[in-house]
Amino acid sequence: MSGRPGNTAVRAFRGFGSGRRVYVSGQVITGRGAEVAAPASRHRRRDLGKRLLDALRLAVSRRVVGARVRVECGDASEVVEADSHGFFAACLEVAPAREDGPWRGYRAELVAPAAAAPARGEGEVLMATAASRRVVVSDIDDTVMHTGVANKLMMLWRLFTHGAEDRAPLPGVAAFYRGLHGGREGDEENPPVYVSRSPWAIYPVLEAFFHDHEIPAGPVLELRDWGISLRHPFPRRARQHKREVLERVFEVFKDLPIVLVGDSGQRDPEVYAAIARRYPERVAAIYIRDLLHSADRSAALRRMQESLGELDVDLVLAASTAEMAVHARRRGWIPDSTVTEVREHVAREVP
Repeated sequence: MSGRPGNTAVRAFRGFGSGRRVYVSGQVITGRGAEVAAPASRHRRRDLGKRLLDALRLAVSRRVVGARVRVECGDASEVVEADSHGFFAACLEVAPAREDGPWRGYRAELVAPAAAAPARGEGEVLMATAASRRVVVSDIDDTVMHTGVANKLMMLWRLFTHGAEDRAPLPGVAAFYRGLHGGREGDEENPPVYVSRSPWAIYPVLEAFFHDHEIPAGPVLELRDWGISLRHPFPRRARQHKREVLERVFEVFKDLPIVLVGDSGQRDPEVYAAIARRYPERVAAIYIRDLLHSADRSAALRRMQESLGELDVDLVLAASTAEMAVHARRRGWIPDSTVTEVREHVAREVP
């Protein structure tokens, strides 16, 4: 993403694609938030107040409602209109890539309204390749890292005060996701898509987090807008966000089975089960980190597991990442070495 201090900025987020179709998105903002364009890892030595201020500047930055943005990827180009929160998205039909590797570049440029200086952003699209065998869609909150989404105040504190260096992935997660990405022989380049209830304001922090902990592949992130403003300081509800993201992923990756990973703390099992009932032949497996909140919740998950089993969809309820890895190895998706590495990481965290 890019921006100019005190001016208008076009934030180009990472996208994903398969075959001739790519999906990209971004946001047009103005004001002090446009100054916060450097990766979060560059701010590591800033004090707590500065880090909080940067995140809040992005969160409450002014959105350019109805902005027209030209999105270009390869020879494909389309002008799209930003919504009431300054967000824009485009699904482009592109020519086959000439370059090697899974990443393709794209550009997003503000067409209207006129800005004091050119407002452009450059982003990347992670493509499924000929070697890809499946797609991995994972929640982030309490699945990859601990955020405590059930406690909204604590979640807000962690989001806006903890940088990438203050966070650690849950035990075994980094190794497990590297295994799923590489596949049994390590060369599959299976694309991951990460979903979070967090706001786009902490996108740079998540970029740094995934890079520092070697969690593949970049990552590709689909977050959401909280609708925070000075008049409305609390996050708006977005109950359908994850379902909408999943529908988009299934639309783009039409030819690949999809592995879903989440936790039992919120609505991941229900959302994933609904998708599996709609696309039973396309869901390879569902991994749920069972947080064991209550006997009633556990019983409901077991009933869901039995129901999906009738559709030949595996719902794996796991107390740790090691149990997920064992199942994935049994399905031939990861090598033995990944299971060993995951078990070692999990064992180090056991008191």
